[in-house]
Amino acid sequence: MTRSNERDEGGKHFVLVHGAWHGAWCWATTARLLVARGHRVTTLDLPSHGADETSPASVTLADYAARVIAALDAIDGSVVLVGHSMGGIVISTVAEARPTKVEKLVYVAAFLLPNGTSMLDVALHDADSMATLNLVVRPDEGVVDINRDAVAEVFYADCQREVVDRARTLLKPNPLAPLATPLVLSGASYGSVRRFYVSCAKDRAITLATQRLMVTEMPCEAVHELYTDHSPFFSQPDRLHDVLVELARA
Repeated sequence: MTRSNERDEGGKHFVLVHGAWHGAWCWATTARLLVARGHRVTTLDLPSHGADETSPASVTLADYAARVIAALDAIDGSVVLVGHSMGGIVISTVAEARPTKVEKLVYVAAFLLPNGTSMLDVALHDADSMATLNLVVRPDEGVVDINRDAVAEVFYADCQREVVDRARTLLKPNPLAPLATPLVLSGASYGSVRRFYVSCAKDRAITLATQRLMVTEMPCEAVHELYTDHSPFFSQPDRLHDVLVELARA
């Protein structure tokens, strides 16, 4: 395992895609650590997330993907495309559209789904998920939210109190349509991209059993397991950083 005080010559370009309810803000420490190692990093807010003010009712999975594709098209060369949680369905869709721009896909406690499957198809069958138990669906607004009183238990069980308090103020209701949209993936495009998985053993949002089942159905070149909650960028940022650097070298 590489150490976080070393610099990588000829570093990679990482594009980091956040999960549901979150925004680019969740990647701040990871981005800083990667840059310190000599890598380049792009983070972004998906439509209706973070500082983006797009109406959630209008947002589609294609809109999510288009935001990331625009970032990739502005970058010279290929990238290591990382998706956390819901970000998994986004990076898969992007890899289908731009396979030659994606050197590697890295799923961090993320939805790794086969062609024709939607995120809700899997999430709603994760019986032990605390996220599923705390969903607040508002179909008239086109959003699905998470019970704010439960976010510490669902996402941040290993995190410091100040991290939880700040995150609670930044989470936003999530557009519903992208979560219900089946992925359209092909072997020729998506299937040509190398993929890796980082599982979180103490995850209460996407249980470890579901993560392992997804990897069984969609095998990856390697799986790294972190003994952490759903948010290793907060709870174990150094360890997550080391794994990302190792995967970039793979």
